[in-house]
Amino acid sequence: MGIPDIDKVALTDYNLIIEEVSDESIFGMISPTQKIKGVKVLTSAHLQVVRRVYTLTVGEDVYFKGNKIQGMPGARELLSEFLEPGKQITTRPNGKIGILNRYVGKKNIFTGSVAQKYKGSVTIPFLRQYGEDPAPTRLLHGNPAVTFLQKGEENPMAAAYYNTRTHKLELLHYFERHKLLDNFKAHFADATLAPTG
Repeated sequence: MGIPDIDKVALTDYNLIIEEVSDESIFGMISPTQKIKGVKVLTSAHLQVVRRVYTLTVGEDVYFKGNKIQGMPGARELLSEFLEPGKQITTRPNGKIGILNRYVGKKNIFTGSVAQKYKGSVTIPFLRQYGEDPAPTRLLHGNPAVTFLQKGEENPMAAAYYNTRTHKLELLHYFERHKLLDNFKAHFADATLAPTG
């Protein structure tokens, strides 16, 4: 069994932002809660917000001197392109729509209180675990207009579409989490394939 070719894709302006809130962590298991005579004197909690950003992609066929090549260009094609830049290797959209997991990050929020009177909170901003966030200022958690949905025992989740060209954020007020990626792809597929310019 051989390794499949890597497809050439171009990123579009269409992004799906998903943020999921969880209070399950090692800190939550070991954080101190002290009681004196049944009254909580010291409490602490930890909240995690996991952020994922997906970007719609358009597949491209790669051509060398006008002839379509399979997979990515090899050493001969790259050398030829180096000697005559912009003339040897070209690409054309092929109509294949895909989704790229472009970013994963985690924000941590620690809270504590003493004698239920003095309260404090420390937030560690999103730490990148993977990729680059195309919409770092478009945060869902903490935005009063955003609704986090929760079904049964699932963690609360919020989602939005974001266009990097127009900077438009479209909040999703109802969605089924297992259909988010398919619905994202279907929602923007026609717009992605439309000619631009």
